[in-house]
Amino acid sequence: MSFFQVGSIAIPTIWIAAFVALFIAAMFNRIVTGKKAGDWYWNGFFYYFILWKLSYVVFNLNLFLDMPMSILYFNGGTKGHIFALVILSIYMLIFASKRFPFLYEESVRLFLLYFISYKVIIGFLEKNNFEILIHLVLLSIFLFLEKGRKTQVSGQLFLLFILLELLIISSFGSILSLESVTIIWMGLIAIILGIRADKEAI
Repeated sequence: MSFFQVGSIAIPTIWIAAFVALFIAAMFNRIVTGKKAGDWYWNGFFYYFILWKLSYVVFNLNLFLDMPMSILYFNGGTKGHIFALVILSIYMLIFASKRFPFLYEESVRLFLLYFISYKVIIGFLEKNNFEILIHLVLLSIFLFLEKGRKTQVSGQLFLLFILLELLIISSFGSILSLESVTIIWMGLIAIILGIRADKEAI
């Protein structure tokens, strides 16, 4: 894991990229559709982050009891990430989908914008210039294709960009990485939400 040094504090680059991508994706979504991201988007990220952080207590209870302040510096790791993804998925599929009527249409586009933006930002922080260029091209193509579209992203286009994203990741790392698993997992959630949107439109 790479770190970004801010004074005497070392912050993991993936934390910075994940946080900044949240706002970048919302900005691009507004440029493309003219609409701001729904509350479900911000709520989902907040729930994920809190659960991921607090899962440290569950999976490292003895260490937490010995050093309660350690929760500020550590998280639940891979187990905590999977746990938070499960709860986030339940939130989106069951609770958020009932409260936010535009969730189905927004989720697919925001999912792609978020992950591609994340890859651009983390590439910048880790100085992977060639990888940045590839993701910027991918992001530019997607924004061009989606400009002015009011309806949800088509299933074929979504799958194409997911496969391209996984291909790029496998070219610079392992296709079996946690990052790839996360993209596939959340991609499936977005597909399910997209299918629901199609059914409601009939």
